[in-house]
Amino acid sequence: MKRILIAALLGLACTTGHAAGQSALSNASANLSGVVVGGSILTLAAGGSVVIASVRTVGDALEIVLENVADASSATVRLSGRVAGGVSLAAGAALEVVTASTGYVLVMSGKAIAFLPNEAGKALLHHARAV
Repeated sequence: MKRILIAALLGLACTTGHAAGQSALSNASANLSGVVVGGSILTLAAGGSVVIASVRTVGDALEIVLENVADASSATVRLSGRVAGGVSLAAGAALEVVTASTGYVLVMSGKAIAFLPNEAGKALLHHARAV
């Protein structure tokens, strides 16, 4: 009887870990999402390297003005406020813009801080509340 009870409790403990792990991945992807508010990310991506011109807090989000190093074009990007954890987003800091088939990734100090989807990427994104 004890063996059955131990086996059942061990099985339940293993399944709760997997459920928490899946929601952690979902939360991590939500933290990396961003949206271009003004300007065009295409002009920034052409240079590959951008500089943060300014950062301001808007509600629970951050608005970052990015300037291309090559031609001084700019774009404003709105990111989740959770992005600030672990990285220092300040004026003058350098970011890399990595182009992917589904959008653009903003990278700072080797860490991906935001994903900006293009039209193909937006078609793949799906938001639904799990019940």
